[in-house]
Amino acid sequence: MRIEATFYTCSQVDRNSVFTMQTWLVQLYYKFTTYRAGLTKHSLPIDNSGIAASFSYAEKGSRNPEKPSIVFVHGLSSNKETWIPIIKNISDDYHCITVDLPGHGETIGFQEDIYTIDKFVEKLKLFFDEMGLTEPMCIIGASMGGAVVCMFAIKYPKYVSMICLLAPIANEASETDLIRQLRTGVYNALLPETPEELRQMIHTQTVKRLKLPEPFVNGFLRLRLRLLEEHKKILTSLLGYDSSLIEDHYQQLRQVNCPALILWGRQDKVYAVSGAEFFCNLLPNSECVVFDDCGHFMAIDKPEETARSILTFFDSNANYQYMAILDRAFPIDIRINF
Repeated sequence: MRIEATFYTCSQVDRNSVFTMQTWLVQLYYKFTTYRAGLTKHSLPIDNSGIAASFSYAEKGSRNPEKPSIVFVHGLSSNKETWIPIIKNISDDYHCITVDLPGHGETIGFQEDIYTIDKFVEKLKLFFDEMGLTEPMCIIGASMGGAVVCMFAIKYPKYVSMICLLAPIANEASETDLIRQLRTGVYNALLPETPEELRQMIHTQTVKRLKLPEPFVNGFLRLRLRLLEEHKKILTSLLGYDSSLIEDHYQQLRQVNCPALILWGRQDKVYAVSGAEFFCNLLPNSECVVFDDCGHFMAIDKPEETARSILTFFDSNANYQYMAILDRAFPIDIRINF
């Protein structure tokens, strides 16, 4: 019995060592690709009602008073690193920031019993205020992050010079079988718990076929599983509280006059491409780009094209953005008198 127990313990130790090594491999990959993309990772300490908390974010380029900062907001169960394939195609002439939302990545201390889109909006504003990012910005959101950006633009328009939405949570008419499956309480399609389920999730949400080595898949999965319960709470809220209200809230986008870019993949299996038209009809100053041979993960399927579309849109609205900054610093009556 002692020998068997000893062998079992050693085997367990070896298995844990392998898992630790696989997780470390993914973390090393993140560090390397972050560096290659020109990003530098930072931590912003926050006193969250007496609880030690911090936002994890990465930054590229420097603030320019004549050019708005570009902030990237990720989706459910994702992290700031998901933007790396896109940001590496953006020069450091642009000031870019990616941030981990509460309950995601390396941001800590903001756990909630119930998560809502509005709570993410408030935490995003807290991040901006603590960073001193109070001038109008270009804010970009993907999937759930796109819904957060929409609600932020409605609630805090003075912080926004333009928005870009990458296949955000859309209307009921644009829901796919995947969303309907989630509504039955089966979350594995978006929140995988095994390597096989993770591979299937990536396969479903991309057109490009990735050949991921097993150690990388295992390490990536273990990093995700650390926050699985938080992600389940977020998804439960999205499917319950938020989904019943969000279409009504989206109607307020009709009063959002800043330039808006809507990007969608024609083969998106989370929200159908008809969602792009839904947002175009709501946002009065919008334009839309639909990518062929592209699923929900544009950062995987079309990273260069996504970056190019963002920069073309950003640069073409430079005058609008600069005037928004000028209005913030010098109200129109002051400028007239001056």
